[in-house]
Amino acid sequence: MSAKTLPDQITDLLIAMVFVGKLESGDKLPPERQLAEHLGVDRTSLRMALRTLTRMNVVHTIQGSGIRVLDYKFDGGLDFLGNLYQIDELELGGDFLLSGLELFNRAIPSAIKMSIEKSGEDYQGKILGIVHKMYQGVQNGADYRALAKLDVELVDMLLASTKNIFLQVAGGSSRQIRQALTEKSYELIDVKAHLDWLVGMMMRIASGVIEMDEMTRQYVEYIDKTSQPLKDYLLTLPAGPRLMSSPLHNGKNIMDLDDIMKKVPTTAPVGESNVVQLAEAR
Repeated sequence: MSAKTLPDQITDLLIAMVFVGKLESGDKLPPERQLAEHLGVDRTSLRMALRTLTRMNVVHTIQGSGIRVLDYKFDGGLDFLGNLYQIDELELGGDFLLSGLELFNRAIPSAIKMSIEKSGEDYQGKILGIVHKMYQGVQNGADYRALAKLDVELVDMLLASTKNIFLQVAGGSSRQIRQALTEKSYELIDVKAHLDWLVGMMMRIASGVIEMDEMTRQYVEYIDKTSQPLKDYLLTLPAGPRLMSSPLHNGKNIMDLDDIMKKVPTTAPVGESNVVQLAEAR
């Protein structure tokens, strides 16, 4: 991956500040000149970053009142999450990862149902082809990273088969975090047994042996049990998000705007990024 531009670094920094609560909904950002001087960046790069944040509904310019921070949980969109996952210096927090896992676990059976209703044999063949690759990987001793990548590819294909744009875009924005969560999950479970169960379920669905409501019930029950080791692991991580170092790589190590916004600084303990932990805690 190419190095991030200065506007991208500024964007990452401000997104991280919003996510960890250093910048709260309703906060007014300092004047542009003052903010640029504090960050040690040129005003052109700062303006580019602020335009990006405005398009993402992270900040909003009010005529005569300056730039104010919005509530990302209410106003933000998938692009906010997509950018959030790509900030290496940000620890997302166990609570956030658990909420993502819960959403993914509940979304899959709905996607399966939509896929069966809308997709043709072409998609079904592609999905089974990925499952076959996963089986081959297990038999050939592939590591869980490679198997997790195929699992993510499988879910992406499933989402594409629904022909639902919102599901596909949501899948794209969450791909990086799904990869990390799946890698850790595959480290903790019997992947062969997991594949056996999935194939058995797919065959019963295709043959009409099981109805959709029963499929949903069985899938939710199964996936909750199978993902329990991952949930237990996530509960060992710090619950809240933390900014571990500055995404702005200009040597100033800017972590907040407390000095120029007259906020009381909080001390965050040092630790590893959750995504890094998921990728490296093996």
